[in-house]
Amino acid sequence: MITLHRIFEIYGLNPEDIKSARHGNKELPVLQTFQNDIAKWEAYQSFQSKPRFSNAKHVAAFAPAKGSSSLFLALWDIVHEVTSDKFTKEQHSLIDKYGFPEKWHSQSTWYDLRRNPKLDDLSERLIIEWGKSTLSWVQKKDKDVLEIKGIKGKNSIGNFVSYDQVQLSYCELKKLTTEASDNSTWETVLSVVNGVYLISDLSCGKQYVGSAYGENGIFGRWADYAHNGHGGNKELKNLDPNNFEFSILEIAPATLSAEEVIQRENRWKERLKTREFGLNSN
Repeated sequence: MITLHRIFEIYGLNPEDIKSARHGNKELPVLQTFQNDIAKWEAYQSFQSKPRFSNAKHVAAFAPAKGSSSLFLALWDIVHEVTSDKFTKEQHSLIDKYGFPEKWHSQSTWYDLRRNPKLDDLSERLIIEWGKSTLSWVQKKDKDVLEIKGIKGKNSIGNFVSYDQVQLSYCELKKLTTEASDNSTWETVLSVVNGVYLISDLSCGKQYVGSAYGENGIFGRWADYAHNGHGGNKELKNLDPNNFEFSILEIAPATLSAEEVIQRENRWKERLKTREFGLNSN
């Protein structure tokens, strides 16, 4: 399963620099305010009763979702912080303008937060499991990603959930390469991992095990199949790719060499007996 920290890394961010904040609905409706009054939302987030965002460079803000899950809103850079004894007239006026608690005038920390657009394509799409400690609403801990909702386009293949749940038809695979704007999350998460994949021919039940370890990871290798149906594999050239289903058996760290990934591929061929009963010839 992909995690929040891995998402940060995919987008070129250091997880150690980020505090995640799961805002509650007690003082305002978080998601509704974010959607309809972003100025009020940003003012609200910038005031904290304690220096909660200290020792971080960014804040990843989340709204409460079903149960203990959380919906990602956006990422903000932390420029600097000011304690209440040094508030300017502007900061005091923000508290009054939006009717925030009076005690914020003397018992809060204000953060100069600037929205960072790096994660904007995941806004209101990325859902994580926050865990049982929802009262601990600012954390640096890694979190499991439950779902990345697909962009709502006519050519979207749906939501990316996790690598172990990938199960794509040949038609869906082609959409990943020809309809990139509707499936950008899929391209992102498949491009950053190498691994071992499985192609099943649903017309006969036979299977082919392959591996990806080059540029653009699994996405780059699968783009070859989307282009010509066989990806250069002689065992697949005379088969109808419209019967193919693509899934991932194992993802591999980028630090593994091509030889090590191929070793893992060979182990899967042995386990699934795809040389004896499937489509692998060697």
